[in-house]
Amino acid sequence: MEGLSFWVGGTLTVTAGMLAVTRRNAVASVMWLVAAFMGMAVLFFGMDAAFLGVIQILVYAGAILVLFLFVIMLLNLTPSALVRIDRPRAKVLGLASAGFFVTMIVVVAMGSQAWTTGEKAHRIGSSAGPRASDVLPVADQLFEQHLLPFEVASILLLVAIIGAVVLTKRKV
Repeated sequence: MEGLSFWVGGTLTVTAGMLAVTRRNAVASVMWLVAAFMGMAVLFFGMDAAFLGVIQILVYAGAILVLFLFVIMLLNLTPSALVRIDRPRAKVLGLASAGFFVTMIVVVAMGSQAWTTGEKAHRIGSSAGPRASDVLPVADQLFEQHLLPFEVASILLLVAIIGAVVLTKRKV
């Protein structure tokens, strides 16, 4: 079942992410971004990180993208209001940033494998066990076991914000 959730979530995330950045209609782009965030939530659920999956749906797919939709609808963008800007340097910069992103993922993945195989440091007070109100177990799960998916989701959100700014830029 773990492999199935990985392939379903990964395929949905990658496909919807590509569709989100290739759509000309801003509202359709945001709706594909919602689908990409849902795919990320499926990946979190597949890694037994149900808390992060629910937070992914509530915060990213719920609150942030609703804000994006309100801004896009408030601007009332029409195809004639959008200007096509041809910048050859932007393609080179995009390819360079994509290469940097892939390199960063590889480095983080290799570092996380080295981290999980090594001995973890002993924490003060760990012998008493976590209390129900402690956030330490959530932080451990988030920043030790699931750091890469969390960072990928935040980078996806950053790219969506930059895309929304570029889409709303008007020719002066």
